[in-house]
Amino acid sequence: MGGCSNKDKGPSAEKSAPAAALGLKAPSDKVFAKHFDVPSRTVSDAEGKQALAALSLLNQNTEGLNWAETSGADGNYSYTDLTVKDEDGQLSIAKANLIGVHMDGETATFDRADFSGIKIYDETENTTVTMGTLSVARPTPDMAKAIITSLQNIRDLDDLDLEIDEEDLDMGFGALGMGDVNITSEDLNLSTKSLMWGEDSDSGLTDFKIQDVTFKLTENAEEPVTASLKSFSGTGFRGDMLDNLPDRGRSPLGMMGGFNPLAKIYDTIKMEDLDFNSSFVSVTSEGFEGKSTEKGGVTTQKSVGEPFIIRLKEAPKDPQAKQAYNMVKELGFDEIVLQSSQTTILDANEDTIAVKDGLLSMKDGFKLSYNYGASGVKAMTDKMQSMDRADMSPRESQSEMQAAMADMKLEGFQMRLEDQSIVERGLKLAGKFRGATPDQVKKEMKVALALAPMMARGLEGEMLGEISGAFGEFIENGGTLSIVVDPKEPLSVTELADYKRSNLTMDDIGFSAKAE
Repeated sequence: MGGCSNKDKGPSAEKSAPAAALGLKAPSDKVFAKHFDVPSRTVSDAEGKQALAALSLLNQNTEGLNWAETSGADGNYSYTDLTVKDEDGQLSIAKANLIGVHMDGETATFDRADFSGIKIYDETENTTVTMGTLSVARPTPDMAKAIITSLQNIRDLDDLDLEIDEEDLDMGFGALGMGDVNITSEDLNLSTKSLMWGEDSDSGLTDFKIQDVTFKLTENAEEPVTASLKSFSGTGFRGDMLDNLPDRGRSPLGMMGGFNPLAKIYDTIKMEDLDFNSSFVSVTSEGFEGKSTEKGGVTTQKSVGEPFIIRLKEAPKDPQAKQAYNMVKELGFDEIVLQSSQTTILDANEDTIAVKDGLLSMKDGFKLSYNYGASGVKAMTDKMQSMDRADMSPRESQSEMQAAMADMKLEGFQMRLEDQSIVERGLKLAGKFRGATPDQVKKEMKVALALAPMMARGLEGEMLGEISGAFGEFIENGGTLSIVVDPKEPLSVTELADYKRSNLTMDDIGFSAKAE
C-alpha cells in the first residue's frame, strides 16, 4: 500500500466547530391564546336555534346526546352533564360551551367549542379516555358538523373517528387544544398535560406544543415499555407546504415538485427531555433545537442535537433486534452517545443551498465533520413539477427526472472523519464475524483496496486510487480521513453521475482523499 500512499496530497477537509445550545424555550400559553380568539358575531336567536337544530343540539334524543341543562341565546349556548350511553360504551361531558353558532349558507357551524370534564368508556376494549379540557376554534362547517355528529353517534371509541374520506369535504380548524389527557386500559397507560395546535389566519403559519407525555405499555409482561417526554414544540411552521401532498405522491416527479426547497419552513423547533425504557435498551436525550431566520431572501437554519444516549441492558428475544444488539456489544459499547449540529443557508436569490459546520459525533467512536453546497435546486424542483404527469411511464419518469436534475450543480463537498477508536473496534467486529484476527482482516482489506484501482480505468481508476490509498492508511493508523471535492466550476449532477462518458478530469472535479 505504500505505493498508493497519498498522505501529503490534496487539501485537508475542514474541521467543524461544535455548536453551542441555542437556548430556545417552548412557546408560552399566550402564544396559543391568540389562536383561540374568535371575533364577536351578531347572530339572531332564530338563526342560532336553526343551527342548533341542524346540529341535533336543540332538542334531546333518546338515541343520541342528552344533557341536564342548557342556557344561552343569540348564537352562544351552554350545556351541562351531556351523556351518550349504550351497552358498548359511554360518553359524558361535564360542560360544553358553543360560541358563534350560526348558519353558513345552508350549513350549520360554530366559531368555537369548549368542552370540560370529558370521559369516554369503551366496555368492549375496557378502555377509558379522560380529558380535562378540549377546545376547537374556527372549524370549517364540515368539521363542525363532523365533531357534533361523532358525539351524537358514539357507540364505542371507534365511532369517534371523523368521517373525512369524502374528497369534497373541507375538514379543518384554526386551533385545537387538549388538557390533562389520560388513556388507560389493561395494557396501556398514556397521559399528557396539554396538546396545543394553532394556525394564524393571516399568515397561515402554525404553532404547536405537547407537554409532559408519559407512556407505559405492558402488553408483554416480560418486556414492559415506558417513555416520557417533557415537551415537543414548534413555531412558524409552513403548513401549506403539505397541501395536496397525496396528489403529488402519485409519481416520483410529483413527490419532488410543489415544494420550495429554499423557503423557510419553520421559526423554531424544540424537543426536551426524552426518556425511553424497555427490558433491553434505554434511550435518553436532553433534546433537540432548531431555529430559522430569514432576511432578504436568505434563510439561515441552525440545529443542535443534545447528547442522544442509547444504553444496552439485556439481549432482546426478537432475532433481528438481538442481532443488532450483539453487533453493538461486539463493538465494545454498553452505551452509544451521539451528538450533532449544523448550519444550513438557503439563498433564494442565488438558488443555492450550503451546509456549514456539519458535525456528527459518537463518544469513543468518531467525529464526522461535513460541509457541502449545491445550486439550481429550486430550478430542478420547478422543472420536475412542470413535467409531472399521472400517466407517465416509469421510463419516461426516469428520463425526465434526469433532464430536470441537469439544473442541479454541486458547488463543493468536504468530509472529515476523525477516528476515536471506531477503526479498532470495527476491525475486531469484522474479525469476530469472519473468524479471523483484526490484523488478518486489516491485511485482507488493504489487498482489496490495492486491487480496486486496477479494475477501473480513466477517471474512475484515478478516484479509486486516491480513495484506496487514503482509506488504507486510515485503516492502518487511524487518525483522520479527509475527502474533498473542490471543482473549478459548479459540477452538474447528471454529468457527475455519467462520469464514465463525460470528459471530466480529476482537476475539473477537484477531488482528493487523504489520511492524516
